[in-house]
Amino acid sequence: MKKEMIVLLIVAALSLSVLSTGSVRAQGENTQATVTMVVRTLDTSISSLRKGDNDGAKSLIGQASGEYDSNLSSNVENSLDNKIKSAFNLLEVNPVEENIFALRADILQITSLSPLYAYSLFIILGVSVVVSLLATLLNKRMVNWNLVRKNKAEIAKYQKELREAMSKRDMKEVHKLQQRRGEMSKLQGEMFSQTFKPTIVYLIPMMFIYLLLFNFYSGWVIAWLPFSIDIPFLGRLVAFGVGLWYFITSFGFSQIFRKIMIRD
Repeated sequence: MKKEMIVLLIVAALSLSVLSTGSVRAQGENTQATVTMVVRTLDTSISSLRKGDNDGAKSLIGQASGEYDSNLSSNVENSLDNKIKSAFNLLEVNPVEENIFALRADILQITSLSPLYAYSLFIILGVSVVVSLLATLLNKRMVNWNLVRKNKAEIAKYQKELREAMSKRDMKEVHKLQQRRGEMSKLQGEMFSQTFKPTIVYLIPMMFIYLLLFNFYSGWVIAWLPFSIDIPFLGRLVAFGVGLWYFITSFGFSQIFRKIMIRD
């Protein structure tokens, strides 16, 4: 358990070190920092456009244009500068997704993105794999899975017998089974106690890693969806941000590792 916990803390520390280093470099290299900011704003305008918010997209393009004029234009070769300014002027009037992507590509000719942003999809994926693996190892070490499986089987058997008795209207049997509710509650309590133990150990490091990633990549588009999905209460999903991408990858790999290593 100690080894997995130490490794988890090391992952958190390395994440902080790598992301902080990337942040410092970006701040030290003003051109790259500004390009990153402009690209982030253009990506957000594409998201707004896909969600049907044309006015929001125009406003964001205007912000990106102002940032470009203030901090980048004077350092860009004339022909590329004119091309970019012309594209901004057209998009502020009529935002078109393909043309925004083309403008984005032109801006990236000024300087490349930091690898931490350019490969954000794979960085977050890698962090998710490592964290999921370590969490699964902690679960395997700390939980008495034989007891959990035994209790789960007992509870499933009890619930099946209760359903059958109720469907047959065998009230004598139902009453007999209901008297075992205390026993079943105890078994459920034992299961919860066992499975919750590792959570206490890795919850804080995992939250720290997530907050670190969220703070660094907040507002950054990790991956575009080839289609949009309308999700109740959340609205239209058009791209993966850091939160959703981290959740999907960590949850998916956790299930895979759990099946392979714990067989639960």
